Amino acid sequence: MYNDLLLDRMVAAVPDTDADERVQELISEIEELDSLLSPEAQALIRDLRSHTVTDDVYEEIDESSTLGQRLADKLAKLAGSWTFIIIFGFIMLGWIALNVYMGANAFDPFPFILLNLTLSTLAALQAPVILMAQNRQAVKDRAMAENDYQVNLKSEVEIADLHRKIDVLTDALTVQTKLVNALVSARRQELSATVRTIEHARRSDHQLATRHVEHENAAR
Repeated sequence: MYNDLLLDRMVAAVPDTDADERVQELISEIEELDSLLSPEAQALIRDLRSHTVTDDVYEEIDESSTLGQRLADKLAKLAGSWTFIIIFGFIMLGWIALNVYMGANAFDPFPFILLNLTLSTLAALQAPVILMAQNRQAVKDRAMAENDYQVNLKSEVEIADLHRKIDVLTDALTVQTKLVNALVSARRQELSATVRTIEHARRSDHQLATRHVEHENAAR
């Protein structure tokens, strides 16, 4: 079992579509079972045991993501940080202060229509980028939940198999205990019979010796 798991981890870097499909088939078959202790379940558990279902879902998704998806993640991460808020706040204050200082020569005089247009454009572009990042995070969460489910299911079937083995060992130990108790009882009875035989023989010898002495005394 442990050798199989070690080999699975050694070749984990090589994608194996057939192995993944086999794991999915085994999990689907196990889900349809009514009992995890049936012989059919034990056969499926033995087949599933050699496969490693634990996987780094985030790493796989990041490796297969496109440049636009990675850029959306980075922009969403930047837009949702205090760094972006502080930097953008200073830019707005600088924009307003510069136009107020320039007075009649300002390129965006009060009420700062160009600034409002820039903010509206930024918000219009930022919203779909954030939605893209949220959709990718939702995909990651679903993949992580699926992987967690597979790990939990494999753990459950392994625990059920361990319970079955422990029950078998417990039954065997109970039978052996009864057998040992029966042997001990028989041995005790045998020893008791032997002791009684020895005591009876001693009493008989003692009686014979007493009678012999009495006969000798009577003869004198």
